[in-house]
Amino acid sequence: MTSVTQGASRIVRLGGYALCVGGGLTLLAASPEGRAGQVTEHPPPETFHWVLPAQYREVKVAELHPGDCYVIQQVHGMVYFGDPLPDTLELQRALGEPLAHRVESTEEHPECGLVGCRDIARLAEAITRRLVESGQPRARRLARHLPSPVDGMRGGAYSDVGSSDRSRYRRAPEQRMAHRHLRTASRDNCYEAEVPRSLTVHIRDSGQGRDRTGVYSGYLYLEHHHPAPHGVVVQNRLPGPGEGTTS
Repeated sequence: MTSVTQGASRIVRLGGYALCVGGGLTLLAASPEGRAGQVTEHPPPETFHWVLPAQYREVKVAELHPGDCYVIQQVHGMVYFGDPLPDTLELQRALGEPLAHRVESTEEHPECGLVGCRDIARLAEAITRRLVESGQPRARRLARHLPSPVDGMRGGAYSDVGSSDRSRYRRAPEQRMAHRHLRTASRDNCYEAEVPRSLTVHIRDSGQGRDRTGVYSGYLYLEHHHPAPHGVVVQNRLPGPGEGTTS
């Protein structure tokens, strides 16, 4: 239940206009309803880092209000849809559970510099390297993959904001593949929520195999169009020292 909102900018919208009059600065504030002297403040935009190890079905990222709009800014990683390589399974388990958390960033290309993020990135790189070295090329899928009948319509990440069956990609209006998000981001547009929904990210796989290996991750930009204060946002913690990491 989303639609593309034209011209959604990556800045906090200002509620007033500044006019220079006789060398002085006069502020004319206007609410969206046009009543002078009132300003409807929107919470500042947020950026979320999400990580989805391949053996899990989804990661819950945020709660949306009607009018909020979102887009996946970046997407990374590789998932292997063949028989697991024995020496990747330990690395796979070390990734831990899916997580999503806010990052302090207003950049178009954000990065997470937390220790937990760096540990996960190293694990993901090690798994990807092993899959490239020894895995079957036909079984590898990048996160920005565009599935086709040739590959069984598997691979790639997609977002969901309330379809009836989130774990299966059905071309529903509520679902958007990551490759579409990336095109949207390049046009400075984003997808708008029409009703309150939780936002999740999934791996496209009609078979729902639990023996997948690899990991998808990315950054999601969320722009709030409701009055402050905003509602609850999912905040999964990063692994603590010695949790979900390798020595």
